[in-house]
Amino acid sequence: MRRRDPLIGAAAVLLFLALWEAATRAAAYAYFPPPSRILAHLLEGGAALEQVAPSLARMLAGWGLAALIGIALGLLIGLLPRLGDFLSWILAALRSLPPVAILPVFLVALGAGDGMKIAFIAFTAVWPILLNTVDGVESTDRVHVENARVFGIGRGRTVLRVIIPSALPAIFAGLRVSLSMALILMVVSEMLAATNGIGFEILSGMRAFRIIDMWAGIALLSVIGAGLNLLLRGCERRSLRWRRDLEEAPA
Repeated sequence: MRRRDPLIGAAAVLLFLALWEAATRAAAYAYFPPPSRILAHLLEGGAALEQVAPSLARMLAGWGLAALIGIALGLLIGLLPRLGDFLSWILAALRSLPPVAILPVFLVALGAGDGMKIAFIAFTAVWPILLNTVDGVESTDRVHVENARVFGIGRGRTVLRVIIPSALPAIFAGLRVSLSMALILMVVSEMLAATNGIGFEILSGMRAFRIIDMWAGIALLSVIGAGLNLLLRGCERRSLRWRRDLEEAPA
């Protein structure tokens, strides 16, 4: 994995914010406040800040459940090709369903509480993790698996010591995509069926013409998404450090 220069990314963010600030101040359009005003509103304790905790709890619970199900089922399907063949049509049909189309089903079945939102996020965010895990397991070098068998290593230890480490890059790729989806799904579920949360606050701000609250919620979503992605990338680098060291070792 190529290491990105954080200074270049930070410079791009600062340039974007500077252009946004200059453009909105020049236009003086009430519906597009400058970022300095949004930041000042948040620092004053804007209403959107109070909605971060419930939103994060729902999103992380749904994403965590998706990760558990996706990795476990992905390992099973990857290790048992017949199971993959048996489930292939069902899984293809389920993952083709648009999230917004199935949200009413979750509302009818589970009500409008947090359980519905967590289940909705988990069901829709599970697919990138599941598919990437299957791909990672199936892409494991068969020579390594055969070597483990020759040395008398049991199937369970082979899965833990050979197959899962080999599949980790693909699993982390699925986790990153799923995390972005979970953030989007959290907002959608809160806009349609919630009394709190960032999505609810954005919609309420728009309806009541509290434009600064609406933009504060949008800004918070951006910061949360970027922050969680950085944390996940850090975990990925630590987990795959052995792989990078192996690739950089002299032949």
